[in-house]
Amino acid sequence: MRKICVLALLLLLSACGSKLDGEYAIKNGALKLNFEQGGKFTVTNLGEIVNEGTYKISGNNLFVEGKGGTKDTFLIQKDGSIRTPKGIVFIKNDSIKSSQ
Repeated sequence: MRKICVLALLLLLSACGSKLDGEYAIKNGALKLNFEQGGKFTVTNLGEIVNEGTYKISGNNLFVEGKGGTKDTFLIQKDGSIRTPKGIVFIKNDSIKSSQ
């Protein structure tokens, strides 16, 4: 579960353009990634912070580094969603609310 949370966090960090901001979540909303200005992110699972760290974007790649030096690369998809190497997809939280 911890690896999934780290991956989720990394996915949130990726988005279209040179910066990310706001909240991304998996479809059921339990796992969320929050991106802040200055390249910082937080991952929460059911409202509890499970990881935080920094991110950088290069093209459609989102590079994240969490606590303990955990590193990963996510893909920012054409629709703006973020896909982890394990196939978990995070979408902008506004998109989740509007589709319910």
